[in-house]
Amino acid sequence: MSSDGSPSIRALERGIEVLRLLRTHEGTELRALHAATGLPKPTLLRILHTLERGGLARRSMFDGQWRRAAVWAPPPTTTVADQQLAEIAAPKLVALQRRVLWPSDLLVYRDFAMVLAESSRRLSGLAMNPRYHVGYRVDLFLSAPGRAWLAFCSEAEREAVMAHFRDHPPANPRSAAVFQHEIGAILEQTARQGYAVRDPVFGGSEEAMNVFDDGLDAIAVPMPTATGVHAAISLVWPRRYDLRAKVVEANLHELIATAAAIGQAFDAAQAG
Repeated sequence: MSSDGSPSIRALERGIEVLRLLRTHEGTELRALHAATGLPKPTLLRILHTLERGGLARRSMFDGQWRRAAVWAPPPTTTVADQQLAEIAAPKLVALQRRVLWPSDLLVYRDFAMVLAESSRRLSGLAMNPRYHVGYRVDLFLSAPGRAWLAFCSEAEREAVMAHFRDHPPANPRSAAVFQHEIGAILEQTARQGYAVRDPVFGGSEEAMNVFDDGLDAIAVPMPTATGVHAAISLVWPRRYDLRAKVVEANLHELIATAAAIGQAFDAAQAG
């Protein structure tokens, strides 16, 4: 019953309850929603799919977890922009993976690292990095997305990064060495060729490669928008296949086109 004594709509109450349990950035598993609501799973799924069709919730392609849609987050925070970007990118990453075989990741720049926003890895059958999750932080100087962002971001953003790491050197020895001695040449080459490559001594985490190695290789391109470069998109594949040259030759144009399409759609959404 409402405060004035009129009857409430039970189905709507259930939908509101589920929406309240969803968070924008940190996903929620179906089983957790089931435990929290006590609703039968078929009922819960109907509610979630109704919210999804209404643009109020979404299921992440990468981890299968449910989140509120960006429209329901408190505006205008950077987290909302990241969420909206992930929603826009997801179907385009699916289409890219179908065309080129290998999966791709969308990472945004946040606080001196690249942060995973969405990925099509789970659709590809590629072995997953057990540490990888939405919000996972990736090294700027060793990862392909980090190098792509650094090469194409504004001079002010790049200098802010360099100043930060001059005061707070990277903990990873290889990252520190690249920052101190190699990053200038790496970024020049990246800008010249239009894409970045993963460092050969990078295992996919903030730790040294001899501590953790995901066994992958990658290339990445920046995602341009009307207000600058805020993200990068990578293609990843097993390093043991030694496919980098073939991936660049066969798939770079598709990766660039996808990044541009996501950026244009994001601009349109921001303008609307």
